[in-house]
Amino acid sequence: MSDKKSKIFKGDIYCDEKGLIFEAYNIENIDCSSCRVIFFDWLISLDQSIDQGEAITELIKAYALRFPDHPMTELLIEGQKKKLGIRRKRRNKNSKGVIL
Repeated sequence: MSDKKSKIFKGDIYCDEKGLIFEAYNIENIDCSSCRVIFFDWLISLDQSIDQGEAITELIKAYALRFPDHPMTELLIEGQKKKLGIRRKRRNKNSKGVIL
């Protein structure tokens, strides 16, 4: 895979500023379970104002053609099918009706 290194640089994509997905694509012989851990770390660290579905679409545009058989590509496509959107914080009421 070293000859297929991405011409994208770490932090180039607005939704992967930490470069987690970038690094996953550049790890030789990475397996699906490792990609899943990286994906969830990326998802948790994604800015709440960014639409998750749109971010996944951007990552697919950036990497899928260069790495069609990569486990991260498969995972991104699976994530795209989940139709993720903007995360919203849940507001809970305690037993006295006060919003926490």
